[in-house]
Amino acid sequence: MLFVLFCLRIMSRSKTILLLKEKQIQADSNVDIYEQKFRELGNYKILYLPLLEHSLVNINELTNILKNEADNKYRGVITTSQRAVEGLKIAWEQSFFSSDEKKDVLDKWKKLPYFVVGKSTAKAIRELNVNPFGDESGSSEILADYIIKYFSCSSQERENSQQLKLLFLVGDKRKDYLPNKLVESGFILKELLIYETRPNSLFPNELDKLLNYEKKIDWVVFFSPSGVDISLELLKNKLFEENDIKIASIGKTTSNHLEKIKKINVNITSPKPDAESLAKSIHGYNQ
Repeated sequence: MLFVLFCLRIMSRSKTILLLKEKQIQADSNVDIYEQKFRELGNYKILYLPLLEHSLVNINELTNILKNEADNKYRGVITTSQRAVEGLKIAWEQSFFSSDEKKDVLDKWKKLPYFVVGKSTAKAIRELNVNPFGDESGSSEILADYIIKYFSCSSQERENSQQLKLLFLVGDKRKDYLPNKLVESGFILKELLIYETRPNSLFPNELDKLLNYEKKIDWVVFFSPSGVDISLELLKNKLFEENDIKIASIGKTTSNHLEKIKKINVNITSPKPDAESLAKSIHGYNQ
């Protein structure tokens, strides 16, 4: 009987997942989406440790574009991250605070397709009452192919492919594949830097605090190659060497960076860049 109770106690111990990102509370549920999705599947404890700090830039320039360039033949907007959407929301509010005065301009922007990667970014862009496309693509590489296919479905657009102009809102760490692929395919991109990223200066201290009270961490989840570069050596010295920790990542790009560049084995690569996919992958691995 005691043996059975001991086994049940072991089986019921929560798995601790360390997400190398900041916690983002959803307005409609009052919890972070990752915490929500893991709780739906089992007994998981979710920890957050942000590696990066972000600052929005060029909001005034984006506001000017929204106010004055609605007739500039834009055929769509690309926002591949929630940070880009944050910047767009601020500029949007500044541009269309009084929607009655600028309703015609606002309507023109609302009619455009907004291309995104992942459900979280799609959810954020919907708050502007516009339609997200490509949220199932999972990566900027696949999104580029999706955009090309999207416009090729219209024979008129295909005939005028050299005139297809897209507004591309980017961060300072953006990869080259998507813009290069689109430009090679005849698109014109108006690229605007909307946020900058830098390492979180408090990360070493916050890691020490976390390790002081957490006895066991089962999984560490990486979200970007830059996050790997910032944190890996510190994690290896303070966490990995003395613990049997499994590694998960969001996306093939991050996994390739871990395995091919850093020579770190990745146990799970989330097939899609969203909380539900990650939670199901880790939960399936644990079964």
